[in-house]
Amino acid sequence: QIRAATATGIAHARCRRMPSRCARAFRAAVSTGSNSGARSESDERRDAVRARLWRELARGRTGSVPRVMGPIVSEPRPDDGVVIDRLTLAPESRNEGSEHAVPVAVVRPHGDWDEALPVVAFLHGTGGDTEGLMPQLISIAARGYVAVGVDAPCHGRRLDPGSAAHVADGDDDERNNVEHPSKSSAEAPAAEGLGHGSGNSRERTFERYGAALVAAWRRGNVEGENGTGSGGNEGSRRGDARPFLFDGAWDALRALRFVTRGDEYGDLTDPARVGIGGISLGGMYAWLAGAADPGLVTGAVAPIVGVQHFAWGLVNDSWRARVDSLPPALFAAAAEELVGDPSAVDAGIVGAVYRRICPGLIDELDGPASLPLISPRPLLVVNGELDPRCPFPGLMNAVTETRAAYASVGKTSLFRTLVQRRTPHRCTPEMVDVVNRWFDETLRPVRPDTALPTRGHLDPNTWIEL
Repeated sequence: QIRAATATGIAHARCRRMPSRCARAFRAAVSTGSNSGARSESDERRDAVRARLWRELARGRTGSVPRVMGPIVSEPRPDDGVVIDRLTLAPESRNEGSEHAVPVAVVRPHGDWDEALPVVAFLHGTGGDTEGLMPQLISIAARGYVAVGVDAPCHGRRLDPGSAAHVADGDDDERNNVEHPSKSSAEAPAAEGLGHGSGNSRERTFERYGAALVAAWRRGNVEGENGTGSGGNEGSRRGDARPFLFDGAWDALRALRFVTRGDEYGDLTDPARVGIGGISLGGMYAWLAGAADPGLVTGAVAPIVGVQHFAWGLVNDSWRARVDSLPPALFAAAAEELVGDPSAVDAGIVGAVYRRICPGLIDELDGPASLPLISPRPLLVVNGELDPRCPFPGLMNAVTETRAAYASVGKTSLFRTLVQRRTPHRCTPEMVDVVNRWFDETLRPVRPDTALPTRGHLDPNTWIEL
């Protein structure tokens, strides 16, 4: 049964103890609270990095509570104990095109609750989509969370905006017949494991994603190539797309802002327990979103096979696996423009691409500089020992700096890094299990489906804890 819902149609599942105005008051307290203690040089440096990250993600946008385009379509799943709400957030600015409309799935426990629930956004990897992660989102919600999925730029429902209209119309047959990445993702997982697409859907995604990345390269600013910063150039203008990392992280923040501060779900959610995790590309979104907005991502951050040190990879000839994970049209276009040969992709070309489409990614916003911004909130980093896209030495650079940030505020127990032995760039069931257990430990849902805590109950033959 699928039906179109309005805000009043969701009211039956709202919490009776946390009105949305309390959530807004909590946000105001987080944002404006004074800090009477003396600030260190490292504090000021982190503030500067966070301000730069916010500028690059926001690009002049204010971060207001999003509005919904069309109805919210609800699908009760009584056998799973949840309700799935599918909706689309409108572009934030009039200058933004339809590519900035954000498809979101909100999965909430069925029925009424006597207290506000924690929120977890969990984000898919390259080539996947939210529907392909629906079993994970349902599992999260069934344990007493409001779970949020977001289709990344050029992924999922963004490939076929008309499919969202069919869903909104409540046409089951039409919805089920739409060619959708989730079907192939669920039936034949890609080599990267859970959260990635495969087959025709992945090819279609790469075609659209590649075109968007090439467009971002061609219209992007050139400031990064001479190290002049991002202020005032084309890439910082409102309405320009940055489909690799920055737009996806911003979209995740928009979805969390809608769920925790909007009228539709604000009474149901606890703004003090908001977490975010994701797989590969989604893990990078989680890392950047958590670093950019501690007043919104108040709870916990858990990137899976996402944390890395981009600059280390360039310097140490370990950039190829990461480049191969992106549509080849991007680097071919850059090499053609810069050296006249689309096949002449080297570390210099890759660095130029990163600087132009993600300013700051290989310097001030790279892993060792931006991951520590998540401190002192709970942070779990999960990677594979043999992951060529997130090479172990580069990971260690980010981990070392982050550990120092947690130590400086006496919160070392809130930062953990788990590396699965003999594992390449793949999201494994063991990784998902440990992240689920860790979310339950840190965000404390009402009915956690967790047999054992992670600390002290991990198989040393499976995990390396750094």
